Amino acid sequence: MDKIKALLDELASVVAEMETLTEGAPDGEAPAEPMSEEQEASLRSLETKADKLRERIEFLQRVQAKELELRAVLERGAPAKRVEKTETPEEAPAVESRSKVYAVPKSIRPLRGFRCEERAYRAGMAIKATLTGDAEARRWCHDHGVEVRAQAGGINSLGGVLTSPELSAEVIRLVEEFGVFPANARNVTMPTGEMLIARRTGGLSARPIGENAAPSTSDVTLDNIQLTAKLWGIDNRIPMSLFEDSVVDLADLMAVEVAQAFSEAFDNSGFIGTGTGATYHGTTGVAVAIIDGTHTAGVVNAKSGNTTFGGLELADFTNTVARLPVYARARGNAKWYVSPAGYGASMLRLMMAASGNNQADVAGGSNLSFLGFPVVITQPLENRLTGTNSQVACLFGDLAQAATYGVRREVTIKTDSSRFIEFDQMLTFATARVAMVANDLGDTSKAGPVVALRFAA
Repeated sequence: MDKIKALLDELASVVAEMETLTEGAPDGEAPAEPMSEEQEASLRSLETKADKLRERIEFLQRVQAKELELRAVLERGAPAKRVEKTETPEEAPAVESRSKVYAVPKSIRPLRGFRCEERAYRAGMAIKATLTGDAEARRWCHDHGVEVRAQAGGINSLGGVLTSPELSAEVIRLVEEFGVFPANARNVTMPTGEMLIARRTGGLSARPIGENAAPSTSDVTLDNIQLTAKLWGIDNRIPMSLFEDSVVDLADLMAVEVAQAFSEAFDNSGFIGTGTGATYHGTTGVAVAIIDGTHTAGVVNAKSGNTTFGGLELADFTNTVARLPVYARARGNAKWYVSPAGYGASMLRLMMAASGNNQADVAGGSNLSFLGFPVVITQPLENRLTGTNSQVACLFGDLAQAATYGVRREVTIKTDSSRFIEFDQMLTFATARVAMVANDLGDTSKAGPVVALRFAA
């Protein structure tokens, strides 16, 4: 609907005015200087206007969706129109009409990112309409309620626009699906660029009381976990010739590639980050922090001489299970975190070597569980089969209690088809603002909710 586009443009202008009034206050934080009464009044007026615009937009979008739904019902109930044999391809309709239930082209390969081909097709058509200006693609998107409107000016100095929410939403889902750290750590939405979360460090104590004596005082003690959102980005150039192929496969390829890149970066930082800025954006990972000398109660050293995955014994793993506190198992979230090489060369080896296995057992393999707990394959953890002395072999416990994954802004994808026009390429720039903190790994006298099995020196 043209009305929806006009309202969206008006809403973008209101947002731009609000940003101008709050300029200098990063990420929604309070301005350094007090806001004048006039500025505050203007902001309140703009807020009211924005709310009304949003309500009208949502109403019209619901009307549009209902119209498409009813037209589809009418079309299914009407007799099919007969196409004359003399009709040429040029005379046939260029795209599906609003009243038709569209057929989704089949992918040339199995989809890896999207749940179904329809979702991928909608995202692909939005990309094609936005970047190439293809008239048929734009008309199709308009007829089927797919957003292709360019964002307000000034968002991208390169002239880029945000791609369809159809694609961005799928990438966000895939990041959590592919990424072990985002999927298993505690997830927190950050309203600002920096956020403090209260953490319980001590609780009340029940003590024996003598006759006519007052009990000793005990208190709940707290401290804070600080989350600082860091900006992560992916810069990629895609040949425009891909738009000549299946839009289903194009959307699927973009979703998977972007999601895998973010997932790999977040997992590397969350598990093995060394605190450096160039690679890990200042993040210290769980496997690095737990062996820094201040969390020794949560580290189980393998038996002397067991310096590789091939040398680990069952007792090394049972000792690790024994070290984990009861509260970290209570919610049923305790898991093993180990690399593919580590799982195959140690856990799977020990299970296959157990007495009582027959030919069918060996052929059938093993489910991803060990000693009664799920196994999560975690690529960044130690993958070498030799030279692993004193390194962390695996982690065990409830990662949601030990680490936090804060999200200030989900994955946003911007694209530009003009910067590399001489190469016939499109620029894709994806960003996200997240924070990763290993917040509770115990200390030198008490193990935390995650413990580590460490190879012998």
